[in-house]
Amino acid sequence: MSAAVVKLPTAAPRKVRQPGTREACNAMRSIREEQGAAFPFRFPSLREADEIARALHPMTPERWLLLAMLHVMPQEQFAKLVAFGAVGHPAIRGLMKLAKGSVGLNMDVMTALERLGQ
Repeated sequence: MSAAVVKLPTAAPRKVRQPGTREACNAMRSIREEQGAAFPFRFPSLREADEIARALHPMTPERWLLLAMLHVMPQEQFAKLVAFGAVGHPAIRGLMKLAKGSVGLNMDVMTALERLGQ
């Protein structure tokens, strides 16, 4: 067990090289400062939720009722409605996306509607 430890020729160097040097960090900082305008990042799901919320705002009682009816509609009837071409108006498209969308999309749209209502 007391064999001599030999460093293999393929072993990694002892010191880990950092990809970001001080010069690279300063260069990236100067590029960001020269940009002139900030571009806030928003996830695509949040951008879609904002688009649906703008189409649905203000959410009237009639739209809530239509949303509930679309939500409980069987899938084959919903597919016929989509094929019929009832997706032209942005508010109708938004309601259809919201009715058969995921829970995350519904929460994002409701949050966006609350922001628009303020």
